[in-house]
Amino acid sequence: MSTSKLNHSEKVKFWIENEILFCTFKQSDCYLTIEASEAYLMKIQKLTDGKAMPLLIDIRNFIGNFSPKAAKFFAESPILKRHIITQAFVVDTLHSKLLIGSYKRLFAQDAHVQIFGETESALAFCMESKNKFDV
Repeated sequence: MSTSKLNHSEKVKFWIENEILFCTFKQSDCYLTIEASEAYLMKIQKLTDGKAMPLLIDIRNFIGNFSPKAAKFFAESPILKRHIITQAFVVDTLHSKLLIGSYKRLFAQDAHVQIFGETESALAFCMESKNKFDV
């Protein structure tokens, strides 16, 4: 069953399809602050409505960065730990790959974070994670 819930903001779009939460950045140059992290976490909590699911984040063409405090706040959030099973990042630049690699290594060591070069692999990872979680 494919249900779709939308939530837009100026810089990011969240929606759910097939019990996977999708996130894509609409603005290529973005700096993630604690305030933005908190806003995104509130959207995640509202959209997931208490159900844990995978998160697929598409940051292709993204040239932004994050404050270390914001990344730590996001990664350690009880909201993220309660509502997100895995985080699959889709990247297409070395900058994005290094950025997410740093996030994973420094702040999200206990989380299930994977980096992919194309959406299909990330989606397959999310489906597999969702199926394992549901068992």
